[in-house]
Amino acid sequence: MEYTFLGRTGLKVSRLCLGTMNFGPYTSEPDSFVIMNKALELGINFFDTANVYGAMWDPSGVGNTEKIIGRWLAEDKSRRNKIVLATKVYGSMGKTPNESKLSAYHIRKACEDSLKRLQTDHIDLYQMHHIDRDTPWAEIYQAMEQLVREGKITYVGSSNFAAWNIAEARMIADQRNFLGIISEQSIYSLRNRQIELEVIPACKHFGVGLIPWSPLGGGILCGVLEKAKEGRRTREPLQKSAEKLRPQIQAYENLC
Repeated sequence: MEYTFLGRTGLKVSRLCLGTMNFGPYTSEPDSFVIMNKALELGINFFDTANVYGAMWDPSGVGNTEKIIGRWLAEDKSRRNKIVLATKVYGSMGKTPNESKLSAYHIRKACEDSLKRLQTDHIDLYQMHHIDRDTPWAEIYQAMEQLVREGKITYVGSSNFAAWNIAEARMIADQRNFLGIISEQSIYSLRNRQIELEVIPACKHFGVGLIPWSPLGGGILCGVLEKAKEGRRTREPLQKSAEKLRPQIQAYENLC
């Protein structure tokens, strides 16, 4: 396994990051355990999740993915110090007004809840799942700085930010003498290359690590033309996309 520094930090992560969004909705808990065990065996030390994972449009499932990871960590306590654990905050975790986005109120509660579900005392990389245009950076960073001081999080990251969001976040962090965001997680694959225009140059300029999500285009780029009997590839929207893009996918698969 190859390892690299995450952004401008001294933190080393595997080039391959294990995404866990399917754990729960499409991947059973026993299968999720097998996948995580195999990832660890292969030297993958970077595990990414989010507090909203597990729902897949079913609100009752919110938090289930973190719970699965938490039970896996609890099964063998030595696993926790072998991985860099990343999760996210922003998405709606309930029906009351302050159970989403990036107010200091929600960041504090969401972090505490994630720690309980993950059965750990700290999160290595705490990522803002989206930009919050209603909450000032002073409030967001004050909340993040407090979590760092308390040892509940180590680094702060972003996800789905525009290039100017990354620039603003870095500028304001510098003013506060705070490390600020060290990574940006963006959608990026052969099917979606928009971040090459501005986000990637911004990441390079500001020393922000790039974590691509959906690098296989949601399943389009991993043999989707071969019919599957179960799993996420059987979803109707994916199959419709596959049919629409069949000539391009066939050319891609032939090249592979």
